[in-house]
Formats: sequence, structure tokens, C-alpha cells
Amino acid sequence: FYSKNFIMNEDIEPILVGDIDDIEMGTVENFEYEDNNYAIYKLESGFFCTQGNCNCDEKALLSEAEIEDEELECASCGTTYSIVSGDCISNPELNGLKIYDISEEESSIFLNL
Repeated sequence: FYSKNFIMNEDIEPILVGDIDDIEMGTVENFEYEDNNYAIYKLESGFFCTQGNCNCDEKALLSEAEIEDEELECASCGTTYSIVSGDCISNPELNGLKIYDISEEESSIFLNL
């Protein structure tokens, strides 16, 4: 489904993240591209990608977060987020995480920016 605000971006650039088998099930890996950190998750429901740092003052790397099902808990501040939606679960007043499109092609993972 597409929201009415969805705009098809013809300029999407797929960036090779790595091999599907490089990330263990139920874990998160940090991925750096053009001075930005991204968090790549491999869950039972598929691959997901969010911004690489928590919104907390420490800007903790989310690759150090605790993962449980489709949620993560920042190792620094303890804030809990949905990996799938980016929403802040522990405090809905806080900003959620930015979500990025990720895709699988053959045995590789691509970040679509």
C-alpha cells in the first residue's frame, strides 16, 4: 500500500550492504555510508534498516542495542523502539527512528537511498 504522500523516487541508489549470511538472525549490525550510520537488522520477519544512532543525548550506536522480537532497547538510555515502524514504544512523546528501505537480491542485502 502507498500513502497519498508517497512519491516514487526514480533516483533510488541501491548500496550493497553485504551478504545475507553476514548478519546472524535476531541481531543488528552497524553500516556506515557517506559519514552516516545505519542499523541493519535481521529478524524472523525479514531485514530492516533504521538510523544508526539513538535519539538520546549520547547518540548511542543502535548496533549495541538489545534486540527482542521486533523491538530494540538502547544500551545507553534504555529507550525502546519498534524496529519495523521506528516508533518509540517506551515513550510515545519521543521522536521515533528514521526507517530506510532495504532489499534482498539473490544472496545480497541492499540499502535503497
